[in-house]
Amino acid sequence: MHESMMIVKKKKYILMKKQMILLLLLMAQATLYAQPRYDSSVFKQRQPKGGEALQIVYDARNKDLEFSDEVQAALFIYDNFRWKRESLKMVKNEEGLWTVQVAVMPSTALIGVKFFQGDINQPDVFDNNNNKGYAVALADMQGNPIPGAYLGEAAFQAPEIAAGGTFGYYTVDPAPLDAGYLKALAVKEQALSGEQYLKYFETLLRLQQLALGSDFNAYASQFINKSLADKNLSEEALGELYQYTKFRLKDNVLTQRIESRIMTQFPKGASARFVAYNNTIESSSDIHQATTSYEDFLKRFPLKEWQENPNNQGFLYYAVYRGIGSGYFDTKQFDKFIALYDDIDFRTGNELMRWNIMRAYMFKTIGQDTLYQISEAILPKLMARKNDGSYLNDFNNKAKADSNMLNQLDDRLFTHISLLNDLKKYKAARTYFFELSEAGKYSNAELNEINLQVLEGLQDDKQILPLLEMSARENAMTPKMFDKLKSIYLKQHNGNEEGYEAYVSNLRSDEEKAEMRAYVDQHWVNYTMPTFRLENADGLFVTPADWNGKIVVVDFWATWCRPCIMAFPGMQLLVDKYKDDKAVAVYMVGTMQTGDYKSKSVNFVRGEGYQFNLLHDSVNPRTNEQDFVFKQLVPLFGDSSIPRKIIVKDGKVRYCSGGYSGSPSKLMDELSLAIEILKNEK
Repeated sequence: MHESMMIVKKKKYILMKKQMILLLLLMAQATLYAQPRYDSSVFKQRQPKGGEALQIVYDARNKDLEFSDEVQAALFIYDNFRWKRESLKMVKNEEGLWTVQVAVMPSTALIGVKFFQGDINQPDVFDNNNNKGYAVALADMQGNPIPGAYLGEAAFQAPEIAAGGTFGYYTVDPAPLDAGYLKALAVKEQALSGEQYLKYFETLLRLQQLALGSDFNAYASQFINKSLADKNLSEEALGELYQYTKFRLKDNVLTQRIESRIMTQFPKGASARFVAYNNTIESSSDIHQATTSYEDFLKRFPLKEWQENPNNQGFLYYAVYRGIGSGYFDTKQFDKFIALYDDIDFRTGNELMRWNIMRAYMFKTIGQDTLYQISEAILPKLMARKNDGSYLNDFNNKAKADSNMLNQLDDRLFTHISLLNDLKKYKAARTYFFELSEAGKYSNAELNEINLQVLEGLQDDKQILPLLEMSARENAMTPKMFDKLKSIYLKQHNGNEEGYEAYVSNLRSDEEKAEMRAYVDQHWVNYTMPTFRLENADGLFVTPADWNGKIVVVDFWATWCRPCIMAFPGMQLLVDKYKDDKAVAVYMVGTMQTGDYKSKSVNFVRGEGYQFNLLHDSVNPRTNEQDFVFKQLVPLFGDSSIPRKIIVKDGKVRYCSGGYSGSPSKLMDELSLAIEILKNEK
């Protein structure tokens, strides 16, 4: 018995020892969770204070930046509950350490730093402490944490809390933080920052959402209800609570409660305006009901009243006028549509004209005479507001905003000039041509051809040659324009076309030629062309053997691809240029089409009068999609977009470019230059 009891006691001792070890491990783990995982040792001061200069000292030895000759510090600063980022160059001291001094605001609660070489957005080398971070929390002059310190600590380590504030710091999302640690930080921040919750409550709630998981919604509702108990909440506070409850929490009952309070206490304020906007019914299938809701909004919150005291809610009026404008246009209330232009700014008016007039012109949904009357009524009003600065908020840079305004106005003028040309109102069309920006007058090939038609309609032969030469200089020519230019040249040279090609080449500016050469040089590749057996429009087959000894241009296209179709005139120019050159071949390969893709392609190309060697991409036996050859080239392309041009020589894809610039002559010149360079290879 005595020996038996000894064994029992020994077992109990071993069990207690194991439990003690487990408890110690748990305590150690809890201690670990209670501490941030970032490293503060790169900051010289042990307890930095807001308002004082902060010294950063970085030892790059045995790290990725050890051999860098220029190190920068990217600072992620949490100040007054907002993140901001700046970069500072560091200096290497005599000890081989990189240093920099940072001016710190008294309201700065936390600073994170990432060391890097090169461009912060795409650094050559960087050090962020193996994705754990370098950071330090700051204190006030009495040594107390600065409001936001605990939120900053959490948000720096959990980017979802920072909501983009620490974008670029981590290469991958850091490991999740312990829920208990997060809860403790939330409690500490509420105790520290108290009634300032308007500044930080969204960040706090993101923190609590991570910490509480499935219990979060109940907490958030309780938090907001508790806030609403304050009868003296400002309009701004109610507005913040409304936005969070409606769009994040999606609690309709609580949203209605806040909404009612806003409308009762602040019926003409910014928050009421925002609520009223959200209650418009833009998604309604009943266009009359939707239009009425916009009209009601504008009666209650007129644009002119907002213009007298503007705030950051200009986007509401942009959306409302876009909705009401489409409503009037689609229901043919054209007088009301035109009247909108008495009030709206350039940015809004431009969008209404783009969305309604341009679409109606393109898709022929409204008779041209009616469309002309509307467009002619609104365009002068739009032009009168072109310098109102309404794009400044989009670009935050006057030069860029002005450039965008001119581009947009050129596009609207393009539509109007096209309409006038169709209606044979040539004199008016020519007048509007002079309203185009200097950059826009000759840079658009399609518009240049329309201008040629206008001059021919006016029988203004003196202006035709200058137009053609200026268009050639900008390399924005169409086949018809080349035909006209050549006919004028032949007339001037007694039918002798010798020297015509040199004449056309000399019209192009040296700058344009240099840009074209640079563009082509950027698109050289060396990729094995997949084997293929492709059917042509006549039911015959083409294989790699047919391309032996040739330089072959391939254009991947589809009938549903508008840019592909727009590029056809340029491809026709290329075909015409090399039609007698046996060393060059051009093939148009239809791809990624559905149904009877063969008939679709053949009928479209022949119906439009193009003289192309047409091929059909094969059907992929695994997916049953018509993209077998094209998809094998996607690794070269980097994406599956079309149009896509390649040039094949000796079984290798040597050139590759995508998209369409809008100029047939530029496309011809690009591919011609690449062909000639390949021809001259030794």
